[in-house]
Amino acid sequence: MVEPNLTVRRGERVTANPRVSVIIPAWFGKPGPGILWLDEALESVRAQTFKDWEVIVVDDGSPVPVSPARTDDIVLIRQANTGPGGARNRAAQYARGEFVAYIDADDRWRPEKLDKQVKFFEAYPDVVLVFTDILLLEGDLLKPMKTARQKGVVVGNRIPFEKLFFENCVGCSTVMLRRTTLAETAGMDPHRRMGEDFGLWLRVAMLGPIGYLEEPLLERRHHPDSLMSEQLGDGTWLNREREVYDEFLAENPQLRSRPFVRKAMARLALQGGWSRLALGQWAEARRLLLASVKDDPTRIEGWINLARGVLHVRPRHR
Repeated sequence: MVEPNLTVRRGERVTANPRVSVIIPAWFGKPGPGILWLDEALESVRAQTFKDWEVIVVDDGSPVPVSPARTDDIVLIRQANTGPGGARNRAAQYARGEFVAYIDADDRWRPEKLDKQVKFFEAYPDVVLVFTDILLLEGDLLKPMKTARQKGVVVGNRIPFEKLFFENCVGCSTVMLRRTTLAETAGMDPHRRMGEDFGLWLRVAMLGPIGYLEEPLLERRHHPDSLMSEQLGDGTWLNREREVYDEFLAENPQLRSRPFVRKAMARLALQGGWSRLALGQWAEARRLLLASVKDDPTRIEGWINLARGVLHVRPRHR
């Protein structure tokens, strides 16, 4: 059956049997720098020291078709809009590599990124996914972000499942995973516009170890038009993240009674309560913070912020 609104164009220089399939979802709803950022993302792939790759760009139903400056070495797919998860799933259907690596259209890789990740897999064949640290790109400035090691979630060069479950520490554009592993899952949630990647990492982590390459090999662009910025700004991130947890636990009910699940729920409620305090939404702040201290009464921040909610005291800074 032919799917309407789906076109696939394969450039004449695309590698026939690549080791790595690079997946880039793209959607530009208005004129702006997006296409220039996409071209930068593509150039960062072309600049990789590891050359055995293919690039699959999915135009996820942009009002004006996405037109990179150069298309001879990419697979360009255009489809009706599904969201970033559905776009990445579409690309995975056409991927031919042993490994799949994700990069967003507004990010850039460091030149050694693919090479170091492939070597990591070769050194640790039991690993099913490996991710790296991140540099934040603001304008022309690069700033270090807190590393997974600094967050205290690393054991050796692995991320234990309970640490990953507590809070997503894996940046999507840093990820490389085995294509056979991805095929054992349903991919990313196509209906989700935030947290679709976290849901996949949790499902993948049930299949094998998550590896950590301790080096910032991604330059993540920070800008107000990103989906993350939008949902952090309007507060909808709290419900979206909770939905990811609920869906995963519905699939894995045997985990519901584990202590790390309660701690994760307490963390989520604490962050949501803090946000409501900052907005002066006292009743909702108290509701969330009370839920937080019930799930994790040992975390002092929950009690401090609950007291702020009772006394109507806003936090001084975010």
